Amino acid sequence: MAKRLVIALLAALAWVSVSALPAQATFAGDNGRIAFRRFLDEGRSTGAVFTINPDGTDERRITDPPPGFVDRNPDVSPDGRRIAFEREGENYDEIFVVKVDGSRLTQLTRNAPGAVCNFGGTCSGSPAWSPTGRQIAFRRGSGLFQDDLIENQGIFVMNADGSRIRQVTQKASPALGEDTDPQWSPDGRQLVFQRNNVRGSTPSDGVALWTITLATGCEKRITPWDLRAGDTPDWSPDGRRILFRSNFDYLENVSANLYTIRPDGTHLRQLTFEQGGTLNYLGSSYSPDGKMITMGRRPATGGTNADVFVMRADGSDIRPVTATALYDSYPDWGPAPRGRH
Repeated sequence: MAKRLVIALLAALAWVSVSALPAQATFAGDNGRIAFRRFLDEGRSTGAVFTINPDGTDERRITDPPPGFVDRNPDVSPDGRRIAFEREGENYDEIFVVKVDGSRLTQLTRNAPGAVCNFGGTCSGSPAWSPTGRQIAFRRGSGLFQDDLIENQGIFVMNADGSRIRQVTQKASPALGEDTDPQWSPDGRQLVFQRNNVRGSTPSDGVALWTITLATGCEKRITPWDLRAGDTPDWSPDGRRILFRSNFDYLENVSANLYTIRPDGTHLRQLTFEQGGTLNYLGSSYSPDGKMITMGRRPATGGTNADVFVMRADGSDIRPVTATALYDSYPDWGPAPRGRH
């Protein structure tokens, strides 16, 4: 009896040890291609998702939106086989998924018949795959658009096929914050997201990154208000740091730079050091091996356009990936595809 008890205890301890190991990060693995959004006209009225090798070769167009629509915020699935993205148009904002070769376009979110974005319907965007690939977190606004504010904008989670949509932040209306740009922790237990204060929340017009623990609903602000941090934050594959940019809304004469911070809000680290507001870094993403970062930067080749760049994770060795007269930004570095295509 005692021997059986010892064996059972050892087995239980072994199970706890294995289950306590962190899950693989959303993008962990061998470095694959970089997905990004490109505006197709100078007026930035139409935009599509492209992919490219990190060395700037073999650029491919993946989506073909109708005129007047912008496909933006691409997020590559953990197996490297699919891309979730947001399609935005006038009074239209929905989430789609497409295979990395551009085939099998599938719409995941949609309004009820007769309802439209900003006029009583929903506006859905900023999709992010869970580490297992079975769920997608996203931003959803709902209600009427009045006084430059949507009635409620929070973070939601749904199954990867668009089913079982459920709200995880800003559950009360009218909301006191506008939440956007979620990203999963590598163990799938938390989300990091950007929150903009509204309707009397203090500080007025404050912008910061927050985390939420999904099992408990516990929220925590992790960046100081004065950084105005946000814009597609990204969790490192090992779960130790969160990447983001400062000056989300481009305060005059202040450059937007890239930073990292630990998930508990400690050890803030600045990676780029532009000043004066002329050159600005945009949304960014870790490489799957965690050694590199890809980001948008503007201006690049001239005027007000932007291009995609890569650098080492410590901020050194910055080099361009794209160099066009169009506006390329918001890259997401996907893993090399795994499994069947």
